[in-house]
Amino acid sequence: MQNIDASWFNFNIYLIGDKNFFNNDGEYIDALDAAFGAGLKAFQHRQKDVSVYDFIKIGEKIKNLISKKYPDVKFFVNERVDVASVLSADGVHLNINALPVKSVKEKFKNFKIFYSSHSIEDAVNAEENGADFITFSPVFKTKKQVFFHGADVLKKAVNAVKIPVFALGGINEFNIPEIKESGCRFIAVQSAVLSLNIKDIGKEVKKMLNILN
Repeated sequence: MQNIDASWFNFNIYLIGDKNFFNNDGEYIDALDAAFGAGLKAFQHRQKDVSVYDFIKIGEKIKNLISKKYPDVKFFVNERVDVASVLSADGVHLNINALPVKSVKEKFKNFKIFYSSHSIEDAVNAEENGADFITFSPVFKTKKQVFFHGADVLKKAVNAVKIPVFALGGINEFNIPEIKESGCRFIAVQSAVLSLNIKDIGKEVKKMLNILN
């Protein structure tokens, strides 16, 4: 694995946000509070159905929670490098439709960069262009996608790069052992955590952490 400062890289679960699982922003923040309180240490601010203004406003609420209670939680912003800069994020999560990894890396040297890869070629290219982490998806079948790679292809992706690979797509507590058998030690989740009742979110995060570790 590529050398990454161990004092900074403190996470193996990456939570991808979406406030639409909840009735309002307050419930969303309470859910994130429960997840962070249970030991989750990396979060991606993602909300595709709002204006940039509202995206920033929601991000400010989340960043405020992190700053006040969970300073060791790493905060990433989906796609929008400008918003990541405004929110003083730790980094940005890019994809094929966003700015090129190499350009962002050159202009924003302090940002850590995630990249959404969907093939082994994607993963290799992202690493070559300077990405610090990648998500590899979809590993398992999801409600939105019929196609999925499976753990065997995930294993090939992990072996093809030196940077951390986060398995994404249909991940839950029951298939984490299969993820680990592939040689992958990192997961990215959304509905497996955010679709739960707020009172159950902390329990699920702790359960996943225990299985991973």
